[in-house]
Amino acid sequence: MSADQTLRETLREWAEETPPPADPDLAGRALLRRRRRRATTLTVATAAFALLAGGVAVPVLTDDKRSGSSGPAVPDDVSAYPDESPPRHLIAAGDVAVSAYQAERTIREQGGVEQTTYTWNLYDPGTGRYEKTRWGWVDVAPGMRRAAVLEKTLPASRVGILDLATRKVTKWIPLEHEAGGVRWSPDGQRLAVTTYSGYPDVEIEDPALFTSHARTGYYLVDVDSGRKEYLPMGVERDDALIRAGRADVRWSRDGTMLAVLSPPGGAMEVWYDLDGRVGEKAPAYEGLNAPPSGPSPDGRYYTVGDGWRATVKEARTNRPVGGSNGGMILAWADSDRLVRWDCRPETHCTQDMGERLVLTDTTGRTKIPLTGSRYSNGPKDWNPLITPR
Repeated sequence: MSADQTLRETLREWAEETPPPADPDLAGRALLRRRRRRATTLTVATAAFALLAGGVAVPVLTDDKRSGSSGPAVPDDVSAYPDESPPRHLIAAGDVAVSAYQAERTIREQGGVEQTTYTWNLYDPGTGRYEKTRWGWVDVAPGMRRAAVLEKTLPASRVGILDLATRKVTKWIPLEHEAGGVRWSPDGQRLAVTTYSGYPDVEIEDPALFTSHARTGYYLVDVDSGRKEYLPMGVERDDALIRAGRADVRWSRDGTMLAVLSPPGGAMEVWYDLDGRVGEKAPAYEGLNAPPSGPSPDGRYYTVGDGWRATVKEARTNRPVGGSNGGMILAWADSDRLVRWDCRPETHCTQDMGERLVLTDTTGRTKIPLTGSRYSNGPKDWNPLITPR
């Protein structure tokens, strides 16, 4: 038998002796490994040459773990596809993942009303890919096992609880007031369901048409029992503004308060407790222009911003962490890494300028690209939903 044949036979036997992995949740890791094959193939060839030339007993097979031909190493808890925009495969880093995204925006103008329609793409753990859905609105619960969905024609008369593994609705919760938006509480047990008198994603130039699409209130829903409470809450009309209809109620990070935007498209946010009483002020590190990320899990850092640009600061000294000023920070992957938007070097960091999702350290100097760049008003226009996994 030749040396080449001996090498191939030996490698085949070793591969057959290798036991299968014990981790049942391998979708993200398998997808990431597929991207590493080229680097791994090169490493196998190098090991084979050493075996033939020097009589090495065991070849060492290692992953290059790089985001591309150059750049920082990609850790095992990162699933990155820097050539995909919108992403087709799982985008994840540390404790968070892109669970869904909006894409394929359509704008229709008629009678002083500009209506925007979105297509939702939801992660399917069975295929390891994002799949186009038939839902009009989607939010994914922490843990990424179920989602709350509203039917395509908004506002909808019921909210569904979707099992992400089976892609089937396991429960429908009927609503006496039609809903246009839904959000999970941080503990994944309750929903804040915002109700509207018409389709919510509109901009209205004619003040006479304002009430036809306005927010009317919100439900608090206990998902397991189906018990729900409704609080009527309209919006004040401001004829000096072009009104954006969507004004969804959202949770505070600790789940003890709710933020209500007023008027839609306006610059005021009112905080309520879960009994509907107005709070004195916004919770710490939260507010209308605060980055979605907030403080780090261990409390050492927090993020501040002006609506699009964001900076990391030390909680103890309130000093900025060197070089951290950049695109909006969306989430903490863990206490030392963040998922944020990153802009092209030749542009000012503003929305719709070809930004991409990246994983960075707190200084923002080390960047691992997670997705390709997005551009507004085109096939690469999309907006991610980031969820704890």
